[in-house]
Amino acid sequence: MSNRIDRIKLNHWLNIRKTSLDVLNDLLSKHLNYTINFENLENLDDHAIEKISEVLSVPKNKLLINDEVPSFIYNSKKQIENTKRPIRRGGIHYYNYYTLPSPKGYVAPVLIDILCPKNKLPVLNNGHLEPAITVSLGPNDIYARFAKKIDKDTFLKFRINPDPNTNWIVGSNYYEPSYCLHTYSRATDGPGRILSYTTKSHIEDLFDHKFNENSFKHLKKNLNIERPNRTFLFQDILNRGYDLDYISKKTKISKKKLENFFKDNKKKLSLKELTKICNIINTNPADYIDREFKQDKVGKYYYDYKDSIKTIRKFKSYEVASIACSARDPDLTGYFIKVKNNTKKSILDLIDSNCSHYLVTKGKVNFFSIDNKKLNKIKMKEGDSIWVASYTAHGFSDKGALIKISDGQNFNYLEKIDLTNTYNLKMTLKRGRKDKVNWGYDTKK
Repeated sequence: MSNRIDRIKLNHWLNIRKTSLDVLNDLLSKHLNYTINFENLENLDDHAIEKISEVLSVPKNKLLINDEVPSFIYNSKKQIENTKRPIRRGGIHYYNYYTLPSPKGYVAPVLIDILCPKNKLPVLNNGHLEPAITVSLGPNDIYARFAKKIDKDTFLKFRINPDPNTNWIVGSNYYEPSYCLHTYSRATDGPGRILSYTTKSHIEDLFDHKFNENSFKHLKKNLNIERPNRTFLFQDILNRGYDLDYISKKTKISKKKLENFFKDNKKKLSLKELTKICNIINTNPADYIDREFKQDKVGKYYYDYKDSIKTIRKFKSYEVASIACSARDPDLTGYFIKVKNNTKKSILDLIDSNCSHYLVTKGKVNFFSIDNKKLNKIKMKEGDSIWVASYTAHGFSDKGALIKISDGQNFNYLEKIDLTNTYNLKMTLKRGRKDKVNWGYDTKK
């Protein structure tokens, strides 16, 4: 049997449904001829699992055992090359794609060979929901196109760093928002390649299954496209049973000013006024502040390799330089790394809250990590890649360069906010992981 119910998950859903094993077995008695307990879950067949799922009204995958996320996943250059698949577009062999190592079910970054010739205008794709960071890897410049209409923002040379003193900063890079059209072609007769670090969208489930068609239609109709934060503030006022008359009376902000704020994006409320409103409805004013982002007219944020060079700095035992990122996606960040350390000792000077991908771009490096007191060492060369889980102590030695890009698929910023908001966090951390305690019902004798 491939499917097995997780005792912790079953207990958690019994607690959520405010029921017990005794009640569950009573409800299952007309479907099964045996009694379920926490000790015989591994013996349940698919029929029993389906019935438990139906009775608890829980998708089956919410009850099943998942493989634990590893501390790291290493793929050699050869393993990555074995994932090669060709893509045709515009009537030609347009790209080759290669997948970097990632845990099962994760959105995985890719390497892309750019094959469209320089004398052919590259054919736009249709964009995708997931945001991305893209880095030009060389060995030659390429062209990047972002719209049907061509101008300095929508068609540019994606440049490689030719300076041997700083070329561990391989090339130019940019942040790409949801559904940003994009495509590439060669800028010379020679080959070009990019790293496209596409990551999971946190709003995917809204489009996929959380909203029915009616709910989604109303969201779309009522949403302030330029300032959605204002829509959510107004809706949260209504959600809590307040209206603008009451808010105006309590805050001393005129009703007309409040109405104008929600109707006209050019009208403003001060942080002090927002705070007054939020103190009444007992919510966080930071969630409703108007925000501005570094971006051009198609939403991307382009970072030439010279911009990265300006950010070179010492960090731990390395030199690093920034890669483009955006406040729109706080988890999606990266930097170039120069490793120059011939120590024979293991180096464990990196530990991040986000999971990270590393791609070796020059030379050779030794990767070290420690997992439950076990020290791991892997020799990596140019073209090798490794994925490292959140809060895994690791580091690099020898002489080489890497690109590091992190995202929130292992631990995202929304979860960090939830932990920040959690009452009695110490107790929650203790109970929340593998909690076997029921919610306090009596069991049959």
